[in-house]
Amino acid sequence: MGAHTAEKGRKGRDGDKGKGDRDLDELAAEARDALVREIDASGAWASDPVWRKAFAAVPRHLFVPYYYVGVMGGYERRWGESPDPRARERWLRGAYEDAPLATRLRDGELVSSSSQPSLMAQMLAELRVADGDRVLEIGAGTGYNAALLAHRLGDDDLVTTIDLDPEITESARRHLAAAGHRPAVITGDG
Repeated sequence: MGAHTAEKGRKGRDGDKGKGDRDLDELAAEARDALVREIDASGAWASDPVWRKAFAAVPRHLFVPYYYVGVMGGYERRWGESPDPRARERWLRGAYEDAPLATRLRDGELVSSSSQPSLMAQMLAELRVADGDRVLEIGAGTGYNAALLAHRLGDDDLVTTIDLDPEITESARRHLAAAGHRPAVITGDG
């Protein structure tokens, strides 16, 4: 499913998505393609190239509607609903960098992140899953990894992701639904 079909856009006066949103949709597709090429060049999924299709299909920005970047004295929040179109573009470009993204802060301390995509690709390739395998992921995070697994294995209860924090599992569930995936998401101790 492409990014343009899975996200809600701001509506223009005529009820269609505004030009800026179409531009962001195009930018998301281009940025995702560039990330896939970068991971491909790194050799991260050389042992199991089927993961290339998953990374090409799953839109990472749907899993990081906001994230934090380190700045002098703390963190700056970047988010996709910023009223500033340049800030939305910075958010989108950052979502597709091959870098970990800080996604949750508590009392100024980082408590959760979305892992670096090339590292995720390498770990998924090393997992050596095959059609019909069941996977239990401990630590739901943003739901991005569960979406990659669900894309590869299907959405018929083969993928379960679990986390202790109900806030994390609820946001992962929302992100997965926005991307069109339905793995089991459980709040509990893995």
